[in-house]
Amino acid sequence: METSSSEVSPFFVLKLVKLAVMIFMLFLSLPLCSGNHLGCELHNGDNDSPMSYSRDGDVIIGGILQILLTHDQETFDFSERPSIAYCGGTSYEYLKHFLAFIFAIEEINNSTDLLPNITLGFQIYDTCTSENLAVKSVLNIISETQEPIPNYICERSPKSAAVVGHLLSSSTYTLARLTQLFGYPQVSYGAYNSFFNNRENFPLLYWTVPSVFSQFHAIIQVLVHFGWTWVGIITTDDDSNLLSGMGLKKEMVEHGICVDFLTVISIDPQAYPNSELRVTEVIKNSSVNVIILFCLEIFLIGFLGTGSIGVTGKVWITPVGMESFFDNEHSKFINTFNGSLIITIKKGEIPGFQEFLFRATYNNMPDNTFLICFWKFHLGYLDISGKLSNEECCSNNTLWKNLVSEDAENIHRFSYTIYNAVYLIAEALNHMKLQKCLNKPSAANPMQSLKRKLNYYLKQMDLKASSGTDIASNNEGFVKGSFDILNFFADSNSKITKPIIGSWSPPSSNQVQINNSAIAWNPWFNETPQSFCSYPCFPGYRKSLKSGKLACCFDCMPCNDGEITNGTAMETCASCPDDEWSNPTRDKCIKRPLHFLSYEEDLGISLAIIATIFFGMTSSVLWIFVKYRNTPLVRANNCNLSYVLLVSLMICFLLSFLFIGHPEELTCLMRQTTFGFVFAVAISAILGKTTTVLIAFNATKPGSKLRKCVGSRISTGLVILCSLGEFIICVTWLISASPFVELDTKTIPGTMIVQCNEGSIIAFYVAVSYIGVLAIFSFIIAFISRKLPDTFNEAQYITFSMLVFCSVWISFIPTYICTKGKYMVAVEIFAILASSGALMGFIFFPKCFIIFLRPERNSKTDIKVKVFQVYG
Repeated sequence: METSSSEVSPFFVLKLVKLAVMIFMLFLSLPLCSGNHLGCELHNGDNDSPMSYSRDGDVIIGGILQILLTHDQETFDFSERPSIAYCGGTSYEYLKHFLAFIFAIEEINNSTDLLPNITLGFQIYDTCTSENLAVKSVLNIISETQEPIPNYICERSPKSAAVVGHLLSSSTYTLARLTQLFGYPQVSYGAYNSFFNNRENFPLLYWTVPSVFSQFHAIIQVLVHFGWTWVGIITTDDDSNLLSGMGLKKEMVEHGICVDFLTVISIDPQAYPNSELRVTEVIKNSSVNVIILFCLEIFLIGFLGTGSIGVTGKVWITPVGMESFFDNEHSKFINTFNGSLIITIKKGEIPGFQEFLFRATYNNMPDNTFLICFWKFHLGYLDISGKLSNEECCSNNTLWKNLVSEDAENIHRFSYTIYNAVYLIAEALNHMKLQKCLNKPSAANPMQSLKRKLNYYLKQMDLKASSGTDIASNNEGFVKGSFDILNFFADSNSKITKPIIGSWSPPSSNQVQINNSAIAWNPWFNETPQSFCSYPCFPGYRKSLKSGKLACCFDCMPCNDGEITNGTAMETCASCPDDEWSNPTRDKCIKRPLHFLSYEEDLGISLAIIATIFFGMTSSVLWIFVKYRNTPLVRANNCNLSYVLLVSLMICFLLSFLFIGHPEELTCLMRQTTFGFVFAVAISAILGKTTTVLIAFNATKPGSKLRKCVGSRISTGLVILCSLGEFIICVTWLISASPFVELDTKTIPGTMIVQCNEGSIIAFYVAVSYIGVLAIFSFIIAFISRKLPDTFNEAQYITFSMLVFCSVWISFIPTYICTKGKYMVAVEIFAILASSGALMGFIFFPKCFIIFLRPERNSKTDIKVKVFQVYG
């Protein structure tokens, strides 16, 4: 959410106006330099000065922190709008932030390597969550007084170098506008917001925490890890949280996560009650089970404290900065937040800090305002007037040491970032000293340009931990994001634990590392919670978006044939490879069954048996004709052409076996061309037989010139000539577009047809048409010769056989075109068997009948009688 330099955000304008008003009001009634303010009573930040603790030095580092709590937990009236400026009490966690600041200063001052001969001092102010107190505090630091007078320096030589703070983005924003105005660098130890990313608007602001976008990515990866695509966001309408919520929503949409609602709790006193009711209704009416919080802590407490939500069975995810909310001080919200997840910065080691905490007692820091407050509110040493009852109670450090000992895990998060913020400034000052730009200040050597030079060196700084990981990288302003994921859980005895159950550390991995088995979810859930608008589609189905709905609300539609999905969030179905097909559940691709006419199925074996029977019968007829080749019947019907015809028919029957079985390259080349040529030879032989009969009878007429044409040469030449035409067609076919094996995956869904592609369908039909022309000529000549007076005239049988032959092949063409796959092959085999069987049966069975059952008709005497009857 970058903002160009030419654009002015409305938030910036409102903030500047508010800031100007606050500064103007402060100018009207503030006195000049005054002493320290060490009071500890509850105070309202809008009217009182901020509490502070300071120590002098050669160079002063300002600290504007959140140390006191925002309200008295036991007396706060949740029925009224909370006041973010109402400060009182303190917490051990916030106190550790304050002590980590002091520890870093002392450690640097005791170091011989870092800033030798230069003593660092500090001015630390507490602002709670009040922006008014933040303005007062920064004016105190800039003025180097205890009361804020801008640009008024009570000291002879200005010593303030930089400001550390704040934990909240709203206060950080307010501070940055003032510190930048006077040229002071500011190092934030906990503020997250997307509008800080614009370095043109915030050139002097630095961080020791990751950017808000890193936090967005961590939250999104958590959602992706658990498959949560349907979430809600609750935010307060302050600049920091509202913009963060809007920025997170934008990032979620880009990652396919839908936000059912982004609802806002108003911080305006008039609008707060209505916004509370509205937010409550939104949550109750929504089906989301995961809600992300971007809220000011005090408003969240007020909102939940009313008891109006009454919502259970939700997983709450809180961003960085809200970890302290989940402690024993908010135990009344255990039922609501039990099992929630907390995104927080990674813990860091601060060597020696634990021992420092043991020493941070009233005896060691008797003037430490914030330690006194802690003793008063948490260790119970208060008298009626609100003062410490006696010094003996404060010298009794047993309770304090017990409290520090309970923090045995020594988990430092924001204590670590504030520690690093001080070190970042110190390292920059050290670089200045090494470059002889920083000397110990004196009357003769004032540090007038300290802050300007410090800004230059801060921009060059890359602070690293002892492990080598980045702590601060200020060239771009932010550190590379690294987060821990905590699980807030309370057992039946209300004992609260916040174990680390995962982490996210780019760029080594874009996935969070989460130990699912270590998570204790809200007792409402029996298993890992789910949150989605529509139930995930099962494998085999795809998402179909609903019109006018978010992308996470969809219907599940089954995949089409040949497509699959093997996941539960697939938007499209994937097509199977050509040799595979979807299984019945459409969740995986399986090998397509091969579809061809095989010997293992009834149709294939039946056709093979029929072809074998016909081949055997034709072979028997050939054997009969060879055996009885000298009989008048065989000789009268041109035995040579009969042999040619019978052999051709035998081959035709055998051709069926080229069509049955798995097609191969050789069988594809041979089947159609061999079929065409052999059939052409067979029909040419029939044509030769009928032509010979016609010529022979016409040659017997007196004076006929056809006598010279009678003989075997004419018939043989006719067979060769007619067969040669088909041979040329087949050779041309093979040369120009030879048939090949083809895998057809389109014709029959789910099946891969293994077939022979004819190469050229035109050549195929030309070859068949040529045979048809020969058959028609044979039929015509046979029809003309059918009544010629010859005892052994076979023209009438040929006529009938050719009639059947032509009928078979005429019906073959449309049937062949309409069938697919193995049935197309079966149709062609049937046509071959039927036409060949008709030729063999109608032409040769009558002759076999005479040879075996009427042998008296197969004699020369019978021939003479017949000739006498015809010619008289």
